[in-house]
Amino acid sequence: MGHDAPPRWDRRMQQRLAHGEAAALGELYDRFASLVHSLAHRVLDDEDAADRLTREVFTYIWEHPDAYDPKQGPLRSWIAGVTRHQAVQRLRQTESASARDYGDGAPAPAEIEQKIREASTAARADYIVTSMPAPLRAALELAYFQRRDYRQTAADLGVTEDEARRRLRLGLQLLSTAHHHQAPPPGHRAPYTARGPRSSPTTPATPPAPAPHPPRGPRPPHDQHTWHTGPGTSAPPGPGHGRSW
Repeated sequence: MGHDAPPRWDRRMQQRLAHGEAAALGELYDRFASLVHSLAHRVLDDEDAADRLTREVFTYIWEHPDAYDPKQGPLRSWIAGVTRHQAVQRLRQTESASARDYGDGAPAPAEIEQKIREASTAARADYIVTSMPAPLRAALELAYFQRRDYRQTAADLGVTEDEARRRLRLGLQLLSTAHHHQAPPPGHRAPYTARGPRSSPTTPATPPAPAPHPPRGPRPPHDQHTWHTGPGTSAPPGPGHGRSW
C-alpha cells in the first residue's frame, strides 16, 4: 500500500484525535503503547525511563494531533518515528549529564554520539523486524537468533530452499535500511506541525507489559556463506522500503 493510500483506520484515528476525542487516545494507547515502550527501552535501556517516555509520547500525540499527516505513511510508522526521536534526545541529555559528572574521566563526545547511533539503529532494526510480513520475520528469526542456514530454515518452515533464500534476502534487504537512518543530531528538532497544546486526559500510569526485548543489534553472520543467493540475483525493494522511519 503506497503513501497516497493510508489505511482508513489511521485517517479516522487522526480525525478523532484532532476533534479532541479522549476515547481515541485510549484506543491508540491500547494499540501502540507496547510498541512505544519497547522502542524507548531499546534506546534508553532503562525501564523507568521507558515508562516516562511512553507517557510523554502519548501526551505529545494528544496535544499535537495535526502533526501526523496520513498522506505521509502509516500512523504506526509515525508514532515509532516520534518515539525514536524523543528517546534519542533523552539519551543524549542523559549521557551529556553523566559526562559532566565524570569530569576528566568522561567519554569523549564522539564516543557518546557513537553509542547514541548504535542505540538508534538497534531500535529501528527492532521496528523493521516486527513490521515485516510474518514469513520474512520467521525466516530471519531462524537465521539470526537460532543460527540456521538457509537449508535448515527451509526445512523448519516447510518451504523450498529457493523460497527460504528469497525470504532471507528480502528480510535482510529491509533490515539493512536500519543503518541508513542516522540518529537526530544534537539540537535537532523534528519538523512536526504542532497546533497549540491542550489539556491532556488521564492516561494509564503504567504502560502494558512489553514483549520481551530481543538481543541487541542483530548482525548478519558475515563469516558465513549461507547468505549468498547466487550470482545475478536481485530482489526488488521490499515492503515498506523508503519509509520515513
